[in-house]
Amino acid sequence: MMESKISIETVIQLDSPEEAKFIYESLIPEVNDHHFERSQILLRLETNSLIMTVNSQDITAAKANISSMLKWITLVSELIQIIPKKIVNT
Repeated sequence: MMESKISIETVIQLDSPEEAKFIYESLIPEVNDHHFERSQILLRLETNSLIMTVNSQDITAAKANISSMLKWITLVSELIQIIPKKIVNT
């Protein structure tokens, strides 16, 4: 287990609980499947918000992980606008 020097929590509020849940479920495999030496990402869902916590040894690793996760969130959010609502709400 790495020793964290930096801990950053980001709250991303979304339009609806359904959108938040869909994005959360889309990102959890990404978060769980990637193991980083210098940082750790924790993601949790609260109503219509995603709470992302990055624990890191240094600011460079923290910034890289936050940037990567925000890109994933943006991508999934944009896909929700394209795909039929039936798929999102299942």
